[in-house]
Amino acid sequence: MDRSAIAKGAITEIWPDGMPRPGIPYSPAVRAGDWLFYSGQSASDLVSGLAEEAAVPGHFPYYESAMGKQAAYLYRRVAAITEAAGASPEQIVRVNQWYLAGMASPDYRTGDLTVNNRRYVETKNRYFQRLSPPSTGIGVRRLLVESALVEADFTARLAASGERPEPVSAPGLPKPAAGHAEGVRVGHWLFLSGDIATDWAGNWGQPGYEGELHALAPEARTNRLFWGDEPAARQTDYILKRLANVAEAAGTSLDHAVKAWVFLADPNDFAAVEDVWQRWFPDPGKAPARLIVPRVEIGARGCRVEIAMDLLMPEAAHLKSTVTGGWTPKSREPAAVRADDLIYFSGLMATDPAVGLAKEASLTPGLPYFGLDGKKQMAYILEKARRICAAAGADVRQIVKATLYFTDLNLYAGAMEAWRETFADSHKPAVTAVEIGGGLWVPGCGVMADFVLYDP
Repeated sequence: MDRSAIAKGAITEIWPDGMPRPGIPYSPAVRAGDWLFYSGQSASDLVSGLAEEAAVPGHFPYYESAMGKQAAYLYRRVAAITEAAGASPEQIVRVNQWYLAGMASPDYRTGDLTVNNRRYVETKNRYFQRLSPPSTGIGVRRLLVESALVEADFTARLAASGERPEPVSAPGLPKPAAGHAEGVRVGHWLFLSGDIATDWAGNWGQPGYEGELHALAPEARTNRLFWGDEPAARQTDYILKRLANVAEAAGTSLDHAVKAWVFLADPNDFAAVEDVWQRWFPDPGKAPARLIVPRVEIGARGCRVEIAMDLLMPEAAHLKSTVTGGWTPKSREPAAVRADDLIYFSGLMATDPAVGLAKEASLTPGLPYFGLDGKKQMAYILEKARRICAAAGADVRQIVKATLYFTDLNLYAGAMEAWRETFADSHKPAVTAVEIGGGLWVPGCGVMADFVLYDP
């Protein structure tokens, strides 16, 4: 990588020397000013699928850990990308992990725990020796690479002042393990880990054991003895209180949140979560941009919700503004929020408020083979993004990171055709793509997009 090409204000693809270039509109990472956004990385050789070095030999299947081998390969790739960008591991401020869960099994039930990530975490902790960055860990049904067990993407903040991310911790809050970062602050930014409603002890062996094992903190539990007892509401409130405590410990508050990621095990919990969200953020015009992902596996028994956030510090409050125009979500968040030199979008699907799945994004019922579902839906999503960008005075080709959630990864190839057409004459954004465990919020919608745009 020619580092002289990395200029402040520019958007630059990062390609380590010798790294294969797959035939998709893809960049391993994108440098945008002082930001570095990574595509989802797995143990793929980018040519044939799972790398040979990451595979467990079929004739000795029990002598090595498949997760351990894949994690080691993944982090070697991450190290190469980070070095090519002129960055270091300690500048990474967010990690998102997507684990292959057992959702494809007909016996799978919401709330099952089917992921064993221990050896991945051990490898991750060896890479991040100074500080393990804020992170989320979510179980999904399928990954893009056959036999891959984990995919991870990353965000780094390369502060011009040379500042390093510093950990932030709220006193008195239960913590999962040494080295875990509840949050990190760098400059006027604060990044908070995905949080769940646990005290990292649960009711195992406790006097309050109710007969069903779970990991929930006492304050987040419901007794389910009466109508209207909604576990997701209690859990959401508990999580937001925890995040508010960490923000306060850093010197800011959730009033300065610019983006929230909300993951739900069960889409039927949406209304309960929304009730609580409205109490915390009564004015949607001042709320953070928000992505809400249903049908994923949350990594603790009994936990139904996970929430992560990016925030600004109070001295940078003037750098936050709501983007209005182009699209108005049905749920309680703005279409997008400008935060310093980034624009965070709320989750986008190919929806029309009058009919659900937009007619322009739908195949003709009598001619179901005369088009590609994925391409039509992604094209509509990108058109919706263009309208939001126009309202913000930006260009959709300034998108630097996309996380795409599919109900079926067979839609991916078509979606990438629309993606290729949009970014034909510009950089190729960093992209992560995963398959969740069922339908999205609107019947017929097979793609939900989460975008970050760089606008200096």
